[in-house]
Amino acid sequence: MQYEIDPQLTKQLESLKVAFMHHPNSSVETRISLLKKIRTQLVTAEQGFIAASNKDFGNRCTFDTQMADFMPVIGGIDHIIKHLSSWLKPNRRKVGLQFAFSSAHINYVPKGVVGVISPWNYPIQLALMPIITALAAGNRVMLKLSEYTPATNQLIKEILEPFSDYCCVIEGGPVVAKSFSALPFDHLFFTGSTEIGKHVMRAAANNLVPVTLELGGKSPVVVMDDADIKHAARSIVFGKTANAGQICVAPDYLVVHEKCKTELIEEIKKQYKKHFKTGSNLDNLTSIVNQQQYERLIELIGDALHDGADVWSEPNSENFETRKLGLHLIDNASNRARVHQEEIFGPLLPIKSVSSFDEVIKVIKHNPNPLAAYLFTKNKVLVNRAEREIQCGGLVINDVLLHVAVEDLPFGGIGSSGMGQYHGKEGILTFSHAKSVFKSGRLGNPRMQLLLSRSKLLTWFVKTLQK
Repeated sequence: MQYEIDPQLTKQLESLKVAFMHHPNSSVETRISLLKKIRTQLVTAEQGFIAASNKDFGNRCTFDTQMADFMPVIGGIDHIIKHLSSWLKPNRRKVGLQFAFSSAHINYVPKGVVGVISPWNYPIQLALMPIITALAAGNRVMLKLSEYTPATNQLIKEILEPFSDYCCVIEGGPVVAKSFSALPFDHLFFTGSTEIGKHVMRAAANNLVPVTLELGGKSPVVVMDDADIKHAARSIVFGKTANAGQICVAPDYLVVHEKCKTELIEEIKKQYKKHFKTGSNLDNLTSIVNQQQYERLIELIGDALHDGADVWSEPNSENFETRKLGLHLIDNASNRARVHQEEIFGPLLPIKSVSSFDEVIKVIKHNPNPLAAYLFTKNKVLVNRAEREIQCGGLVINDVLLHVAVEDLPFGGIGSSGMGQYHGKEGILTFSHAKSVFKSGRLGNPRMQLLLSRSKLLTWFVKTLQK
């Protein structure tokens, strides 16, 4: 398939490639200095980001912007600055007796120019952390921002403008994104839906561009009958109301043991009523980002009701004008209902009940591999089984969402929830090329004479070493 590429995008890419070729492997000190300058700009703009994000969403809870979108970027920069030198040290490798007196090591070097396509749901963190990590690895970056967050985009552009030799920012809708993904980058990083991720990968394949795909999927939250029900309920309410559930790792559906189902559901309702008394009129409830997304979620509720499901929500849980949507618990929906087929990305929680952990595994395996899985249990045997048997990007025991904020843990999916990882050391390695270096030693000359003569003595010696 041929892709039409905007000449202006090609020009910007070529400019960054030229800049990279002039300084193809900057020192760690230079990179850290750059990160510190960006950090200073970001800290100054914190309140601006809160205001801009609030404007883009119509109403965004300050906590959602500050704690989950802005502060992880500052923490991520600090973590990289602290550890970058050690992460990039050459990695010595063994050469074996047949290459005695030689040496081998791996140098982690920049790839070149990295393309980053960021989404709208966390417009600060999911734009800035990939580019900061790529810059720390010594690359230049082209960043494509979501068209749904223009106010936040403007602030990001202003912050990065002094560093235009290292990074340029692109805005635009699907047409621009399609052209952007077809550029011959040295690496392409995409965060978004699984379906769009497939298109991005096809476009990148034309130029053999390696990709990192941070996608989504249906992340289960599992509550077994031995769990701390009150803690599980609080965690679930937090996971579904943070950023109005517009999170790639939000609990997408609940799998609960039949013995504690009624107790858990009642506790979820109790916790939600306690913290969101006025429903959609509450300031600490973030709006759905736009009308299209809001109407999609309303359609999912309607489809579940039509399917015969039982739907619980508090009064004033839907506000068309402010696009605020309260928690909706959806029980007894069949597998064909859309809430069980599509990634929800909102405060709707379908419920499935099971009688055993074996059944839990079957339910999860029925869906594509999720980006995250959450298990509430005190049973160490079940925890060990979950670690062995649940295929997911990240596994969290007795909590939700918080693994994403652990700066030293890699983040990424598996299968349809993504490929590749970033955050921490793994992020630096993602945006680096592991260059193998072999240095021949003092036996290099006689060894080459034996190789050139196809010596049987050399063949015998190698075979002996392999026994």
